[in-house]
Amino acid sequence: MKKIKYYAGYISLKPINGVIFPSYAQNKMNKEYIENTLNGKFFMSTNENMYSDNEIVLNSLIIEKNNLSGISMLSAFSLPEKYKNRKNIYSNLFKKKKKIFFIFENFCLKKKEDIETIENYLIFKNKFFVEKKTKLTFKEKKMFVDKSWSFI
Repeated sequence: MKKIKYYAGYISLKPINGVIFPSYAQNKMNKEYIENTLNGKFFMSTNENMYSDNEIVLNSLIIEKNNLSGISMLSAFSLPEKYKNRKNIYSNLFKKKKKIFFIFENFCLKKKEDIETIENYLIFKNKFFVEKKTKLTFKEKKMFVDKSWSFI
């Protein structure tokens, strides 16, 4: 008989690329993903406190002694903003032999080599990629504008 694997849903109320997904919607997506895609047993979804800078809930899901095989969350953009905090989560994840599943990216963080994929993906959270730019600064004009260009 195959052992049933349990997974917890993780809900972050911080914006994911400017969109705040309601907790009920995140809970439903986590539950459906765990039951239908992972063929696992849905343990629970827990909310991260918005005022916390340490991702206490995510860390506790990883490090506490429980029978969880992994954690499901909407996106890699739900991970902590600070690299130091993400690095701590990665370290604890591998120590406890757990996985994080990202629904939107259809990706699983399960081995150390996967960190590079996630970190490369997260550069798009950088303001350079997500803010609308209407004009160039003086420095940008010097670096990026070629006087030989002609505009129609």
